[in-house]
Order: sequence, then structure tokens, then C-alpha cells
Amino acid sequence: MDSKRILAGASVSATGMAVFLIALTAATAGLPSIYDFGLAGLGIVVGLLLVATGAGLFAFEELQTAHVIRVAGWNALGVVVLALVLGLVVASPSISLPAAVIADVLGVSAIAHVLIGVNDVRRIRVGELARERQKLAVLNRIVRHNLRNDAQILLGNAETLATSLEDERLANMATTVAETADGLATMNDKLGQFQAAIDHDPTEERTVDLTEPVGAVVEEIQNAYPDATVDTDLSEDCLVRADDKLAVAIHEAIENAVVHGGENVRVTSSREDGRVEVTITDDGPGIPDHELTPLEDDTEITQLEHGTGVGLWVLDTIVDAYGGTLTFDTDDGASVTISLPAA
Repeated sequence: MDSKRILAGASVSATGMAVFLIALTAATAGLPSIYDFGLAGLGIVVGLLLVATGAGLFAFEELQTAHVIRVAGWNALGVVVLALVLGLVVASPSISLPAAVIADVLGVSAIAHVLIGVNDVRRIRVGELARERQKLAVLNRIVRHNLRNDAQILLGNAETLATSLEDERLANMATTVAETADGLATMNDKLGQFQAAIDHDPTEERTVDLTEPVGAVVEEIQNAYPDATVDTDLSEDCLVRADDKLAVAIHEAIENAVVHGGENVRVTSSREDGRVEVTITDDGPGIPDHELTPLEDDTEITQLEHGTGVGLWVLDTIVDAYGGTLTFDTDDGASVTISLPAA
């Protein structure tokens, strides 16, 4: 662990230990009243809290070293300035401050300045995240633009070759290239949906009857996949707060069931305990673990741990933006449940 990080966390803990020792000394020095003893007890608690805060600063790995140092700097500034002021006050022959009061004032000041430091780091971090988000948005537009153009070139040339080549083996290879290019074009569209989900604006939400987007999506899926059967059993009073992206999420769930799950898909909805749920069930082989694992919050995305498509990411991101949850059941076929707060 970075030595600067340890030193910064230790400085906050040292402040807490100093406050604790001053208050403990006052508590064991024969205080004249319960009020004075209470002040000493408060100092002891505040001191222990600062010790724990310092330990947490260098143990909490999500905070960068520079952020920890910044919090410790605010803490040191508050303690030094207030210590100088108290020193001048105590030096006056006409003023006498009990040790418990000194401990409480120092401790409360230290905690206040730690909170100021945390808020300062939070402000800086918000700015950093905004800049990173802007860079990702630019990168996303560039990648999607290039991906779309390259996919169109591949698709056009591959289709031409597939229809003009007399060699069946080469024609099949050209067809495979065309199908791959078409898949890249589809991925480009999904990346756009994913970016829109990330940039979700809660002010655009409105009250939506869940049966409306479900009905529209089912009709669209049936037209696109005429061999598939999508049955619905939708309950009444399924109002949620959402926007147009809700239809995108439902489309991803139903299309995934039709394409990968089987030809028999069932869509049901219900309302219970302030939640509206829509469940998409199919009788296929289920969703592979390697597709679901990356969606878990504590999973690190690596070359070995990642999904093969973007659809589930789009679905999960949209549902999360609405304050909802997404659950999967793969014991018998596949079942995807979207749970949203009722409007």
C-alpha cells in the first residue's frame, strides 16, 4: 500500500487518539459534576470515531491516494488552526478551559474538517467522472461511426460475392462474412441504445402503462419472427415511471428469448407491494453463466469474464436507470423478470 496513503490515514487516527487521551485524562481526573463527565465521555467517543475514520481512509481502496491526502490535509488544517486559537485562550491568565472542553472542541473541529475534505473530494471526483464520461461519449460516437461504415462496406461486398461466386464453398464463406457484417451493424445500434441508457434523464420520465410497450413489442417481434409464438397474460393497473427506453428494454428481453430460447415465449405482468413486474419465459436451454456473470456488480470485466453481446447490458442499464431490478432464473428454460417501482 502507498506510504503516503498510510501516512494520511494515520494522521487522522493520530488526531483521534490525541482527542481520546485528553478526554480520558479528564474523565479519570475526578471531574466535579456529571455534566463535566459527560463532556469527557463525548470526547472519548469522538476520539474513537476519528481513529476509525483514519483507519477507514487507508483501508478503503476505492479512494485514490491523492483523495486520502486531501481529506487528511483538511483535518490537519482544522486541528492546527483551532489548536493555536485554544493555545492563545489557555495562555490567558483570566481564562481557564477544562481538558474535556478542549478535547471536545478539537474533536468536533477535526470531524467537521474531515467532512469538508470528503465533500471536497466528492466535488473533485464528480468533475473527474464528468470529464471521463464526456471522453467515453466522444469515443463511442467515433467507434460507432467507423463500425457502421465498415459494416456497410463488408455487408455490401459480401452479398455481391455470395450471389456472383460459382464456387459453392466460396459463396458460403461470403455469406458468413455478410452475416457477420450484419451482426456488427446490429451491435452498432445496440451501442447507441446503451449510450442512451447511460445518459438517462429522469426529468423525461412519465407515467407509462406497461401493457402498451409490451403489446407493441410483441407485435413487432411476431412480425420479425413469424415462426415464434409469444403469448401474453398482462394484468391491469401496471403503471410505472419510465420513458421510451422501456420499450427498448422489453424488446431486448423478448427478442433474446425468441432468438436464443425457443419458439414458445410467454410474457406475464403483475403488481404487488408497490412494484410492477414483467416476466419473459421461454422453454430453451437457458442463458449461459458467462453472459450473466459480467452483469453482477462485483465482477471485474476481463478478457475471460465478459459477455458476447450488448443486449443484456442495454437491458440491465435501462432497468437500473428506472430504479428497478433485473433477475434471471435458468433452472428450467430461461426466465427474465423486470421489476420496476409502481407509479
